[in-house]
Amino acid sequence: MTIKFLPFSECSPSQIADAFALRQRVFIIEQQCFYEDIDGADPQASHLFLYDGETLAAYLRYFAPGTRYSEASLGRITVEKKYRGGDAGRKLIKTGITKALKCHPKAGIRIEAQAALTDYYTKYGFKPSSEVYVVDGIDHIQMVLR
Repeated sequence: MTIKFLPFSECSPSQIADAFALRQRVFIIEQQCFYEDIDGADPQASHLFLYDGETLAAYLRYFAPGTRYSEASLGRITVEKKYRGGDAGRKLIKTGITKALKCHPKAGIRIEAQAALTDYYTKYGFKPSSEVYVVDGIDHIQMVLR
């Protein structure tokens, strides 16, 4: 698998199209959650792509501290359905954490996780930092890695 970590300005049009398509397939179609995924925040983010050949297997976006939260943050964390349960998700999360800590080693990392994935993110050191709340009909929880 090939990993690319790029600011928005260095992403190719096809990489951005791949990210939007994957996010749409997972968050909107698969989860049947109709929300405005293209939220205007992508230009402020760096984007982590995990490609298997020409196929985008997994993706997340990274925000520097002070952009969305006081901590650095990872968001739109998603894995293509056929790659779930394998190494892609683990590689994506570990690489995202490594990149965030390299860019801002003392800031901590915040995620807004779907509450159903709390145990999954706990394995990577994230700890809940809020009560469960609803976003677009799905339970979410803030989690922080210090």
